[in-house]
Amino acid sequence: KQWYQRRVAITAGGDYGAYATNSLRLEKGFRGWGSEMNLDKNPFEAGLGPFVKTNKKTSFIGQEACKELLGKELKTKLVALTVDTHGYLDPEGNETIWFDNKVVGNTTSGAWSYNKNTSICMAYLPPGDLAELGSNVYVELLGKRYKATVVNDPMYETEAVRTRNALKQAQLQA
Repeated sequence: KQWYQRRVAITAGGDYGAYATNSLRLEKGFRGWGSEMNLDKNPFEAGLGPFVKTNKKTSFIGQEACKELLGKELKTKLVALTVDTHGYLDPEGNETIWFDNKVVGNTTSGAWSYNKNTSICMAYLPPGDLAELGSNVYVELLGKRYKATVVNDPMYETEAVRTRNALKQAQLQA
């Protein structure tokens, strides 16, 4: 559906824009270099652990560092958030996240979600209770704090993910 809408916009000569693309990226849980992925975070904190194969026969740059990180506790965890801004403004990245009047993290990028009909963002939070599904924190936007809730990442499953999940479910029932 989203691809079709995008294709229609391009065919009609319209520019669907970087903001819409960013919104779709966030809904699908795609990380962006320089925001969710950067030199300050490791692949495990960014939720990319399943894609890091430390036991490959062919070595790769950073393989030993990744092996060392496997046994260590995460310092932060990337999560997806919905933000209750009542549609007035959206997070864009680098906003402060508060809990119990203490700074606990920061957003990495954000946008309006047309599928969820709310503001969404990705953010780094301390691992544990705050990073669990359904946890509530507050995102500071223009000096005001807005309630945010940790939600599933990805918020919108791609067709490949839906197919893979359906196959797993069928195997469990067999």
